[in-house]
Amino acid sequence: MRIEDDLVEQLLNPFVVDRLADVCSKDEEYQKRLKEEVLIYQKLSEELPNEQAEELEQYFIAASSTAARKETLTYIRGMKDMLTLLKSLLK
Repeated sequence: MRIEDDLVEQLLNPFVVDRLADVCSKDEEYQKRLKEEVLIYQKLSEELPNEQAEELEQYFIAASSTAARKETLTYIRGMKDMLTLLKSLLK
């Protein structure tokens, strides 16, 4: 990663996190899928022995973290691409 890219990400990351949280909280489809995800997770964790339930929890945390990072990278990349497009149009 270039220093410039790292700086842009550091500057944008707080905005991105807040913006994505706001958008997701207002999206009915996202909320519906989230509720379904939670119900399935709860059912699985209740039915599994403690050790397996803990492993499931660790998997869930890791998978959620990966997905959140991907969302952030995608959002920031889109913003960078938009800036590049605007610069090329203004030349």
